[in-house]
Amino acid sequence: MRLAHRMKIGVRNRQSFFAERIDTDNVFGGFDSENKLQGIIGISCSTTPKLRHVATIWGMYVRAEMRGTGLAKLLMKAALEAANSVSTVKLSVATTNYPAQALYRSFGFREWAIDVAALYVDGVFYDELLMRLDLKADECSKKPLFDGNLL
Repeated sequence: MRLAHRMKIGVRNRQSFFAERIDTDNVFGGFDSENKLQGIIGISCSTTPKLRHVATIWGMYVRAEMRGTGLAKLLMKAALEAANSVSTVKLSVATTNYPAQALYRSFGFREWAIDVAALYVDGVFYDELLMRLDLKADECSKKPLFDGNLL
């Protein structure tokens, strides 16, 4: 299994949400031995003066068959290392996603609020747990950390 930093994908509309995120944020992918993407995480560091001490993990996903293999921990570690100079990392997770909450807590994230009815999927509202990890630094740096085999 290997991680890659700043994955590039073919997108016709370069203004799309995901294309812009991949171009400007730290995005890491976990690949298997056949080069198939098995997991992904994205972290964005604010550039505004009042918020440049904050990074936000805006997305994380690991394929079901790869859960429990340690890939999620590798992805989270890569994202946190990319935000090594912020003082706070924030994320949100559905209140029903207990495995993800356990992962985030294992890295030191703690709950600071619940966003009621934050998500609406297939006619059902879901609450989101807002979590944060408080570190000690000033602003976010963007540098590639992983681009080879880890396991």
